[in-house]
Amino acid sequence: MNRDPTIGGSKHMKTIMGLKTNGKSCMQGLANKTTDGDCGLLTNTMNAFFVSVSDHLPRFNKNHKVFDVNEEMPDRYVISVCTTFKALESVKANKATGPDNIPAWVLRNYANVLISLREGVLPVEWKMANVIPLPKTSPPVSIEKDIRPISLTPIAAKVFESIIMKWVDETIESEIDAKQFGGISGTSTTDVLVELVHMWYKASDKLNSYVRVVILDFSKAFDLIKHHLLLDKLQSYGLPAHILKLMATFLLDRTQRVKIGNEYSHSGHPNGGVPQGTFSGPKCFLVYINDLRTTVPLYKYVDDSMFFEICDRNDVSVIRESVDIAARWTEQNDMNNYSEKSKEITISFAQDGNFRSTIPNIKIDGKDIAQVCHAKLLGVTISQDLTWNKHG
Repeated sequence: MNRDPTIGGSKHMKTIMGLKTNGKSCMQGLANKTTDGDCGLLTNTMNAFFVSVSDHLPRFNKNHKVFDVNEEMPDRYVISVCTTFKALESVKANKATGPDNIPAWVLRNYANVLISLREGVLPVEWKMANVIPLPKTSPPVSIEKDIRPISLTPIAAKVFESIIMKWVDETIESEIDAKQFGGISGTSTTDVLVELVHMWYKASDKLNSYVRVVILDFSKAFDLIKHHLLLDKLQSYGLPAHILKLMATFLLDRTQRVKIGNEYSHSGHPNGGVPQGTFSGPKCFLVYINDLRTTVPLYKYVDDSMFFEICDRNDVSVIRESVDIAARWTEQNDMNNYSEKSKEITISFAQDGNFRSTIPNIKIDGKDIAQVCHAKLLGVTISQDLTWNKHG
């Protein structure tokens, strides 16, 4: 039997699993601040918060119409031994394990003895996730604001997802908004930033011209996806009934637990959302946000959305209408769009920048969107004069 290749990568594995390389939990500081140093209690506190984010959403159940498919699955959508074998062989041997603790090298080395999935019924273990708390800031001081939950799911489940999502892509790829740059093969943050900055430079170079850019913040976006609404949207794009049923089965009755070092929380059952760190998560969100369209140019990178308007000082701005459209979409789809995190930046090369003070504020839910001199967009700091002094 081959040696487990993850042994040599223990430093990397400890980082993934919430441990510093010296063996001390990187969450210990947060535990000291919030749970009197008790990491076991911290895991339960975190998981309770992560699960509570979707408490207000209706619990997904088998009453949804996609479960009414009873005929035998067409051969085209049977996950065969050959397909399974090829997918397992492509798994990286040092990939982090999920709740089943089956390492990738075992699945890869013994792919030839694993059977196919035909019935559209998934093992319960495939719908479990170990949630690794990833700090957004260093050191983190707040569970609610400073922690991003990343889900480690069983590697076999990831293989299943990768096969299913190929079939999903065949149907929805042509339907996805052309201005969506995230989760699309052949696109990157560089592509969207180059396109946007080029347009803003070109527009701002004209006399009396300026650009109003609104950057929206969808808080906890992946956690707030309504499962029944997601499936309705997938169905509207013509996804085959059997694939819809597989997707629904994958979303039904999911469980999660937080893992910090060797400490595990109790399991929780979120009412909605898709796990971050999975194959299907980003693609599901692309489908979910796909019907958000505005009257001015709107660019998306998964859950990062920004729209802009090229204005003349003598014109009446119309971007407020697009903000209202986005606010209505947010309400209809149960997303959180916090005005205090959303920002507006006015780009201009004008020597006299006082005109900015005459631009009326835009409101979301009655609260002003902050007008700022520079803002971070997809990891790059954009300044109102398109210089790069603030980035770095």
